[in-house]
Amino acid sequence: MVHLLLIDAMNLIRRIYAVQERPYAPLADEVADTTKAQIVTNTEQTLRQSLLRLQQELKPSHAALVFDGQSSYWRRQLFADYKANRKPMPSLLADALPRLQLVAKELGFVSLQQQDYEADDIIASIATRMAKHQQQVTIASTDKGFLPLLSQQIQIYDTFNRQYNSSDSIHEKFGVQPSQLVRYWSLVGDSTNNIPGVPGIGPKTALEVLALANTFSQAVQHESCHKKTAEKLIQHKADILVFMQILSLKTDVEMGINLQELRLESNLA
Repeated sequence: MVHLLLIDAMNLIRRIYAVQERPYAPLADEVADTTKAQIVTNTEQTLRQSLLRLQQELKPSHAALVFDGQSSYWRRQLFADYKANRKPMPSLLADALPRLQLVAKELGFVSLQQQDYEADDIIASIATRMAKHQQQVTIASTDKGFLPLLSQQIQIYDTFNRQYNSSDSIHEKFGVQPSQLVRYWSLVGDSTNNIPGVPGIGPKTALEVLALANTFSQAVQHESCHKKTAEKLIQHKADILVFMQILSLKTDVEMGINLQELRLESNLA
């Protein structure tokens, strides 16, 4: 049985780097070159340790680190403020990425990238195709955007809390099932991606709407839908549709890779 581990590369690397950089962050560009080199070295070492730990804990047969494409703009074309609140990648880290990819390669972890798509879309595309063939996939990321993919074949692993997400944990946190998350976030907003949601609709109202029907159109027509809520849904219908499109991961990205290329040889003693 194949068990493919797909690692959200920058989700892992940026958090590792942030820990190494934090003591020197207030000094910014005043940090000596020797200190900058040490930050990169520490990041490399921690990444190596993290990859080996993932291999030991999850025991995948195949694995890949997936990176964002440099020309992935389609979501921003739909909504100009998409991720506008994100801080740019530190230049020191950007320059270090080739070295970090080499660290992964030395451990047998292939790096994947498709210039026109974010890592999330690439991961979702590979994972859903594997799931259709009844193969096991684990997505390693703390990005909640992967949660709607949760299924019997696709698991979502929180790399830093070292635990799997579940339908129960998702319901406890958001009040909905994984399949309802995109619609829920399109209403209440998603600060991670700078999606504002619908003005005047908070978590409580959103849950009430989602409980009425499987689509917003049906919810608006439901006899139990509050008049003011229905008016807001109708007024912001176009925005909601855009938000749902942005928050939905693509599952049709063509990568042209052979599964054999992702086979992971054991590095464990």
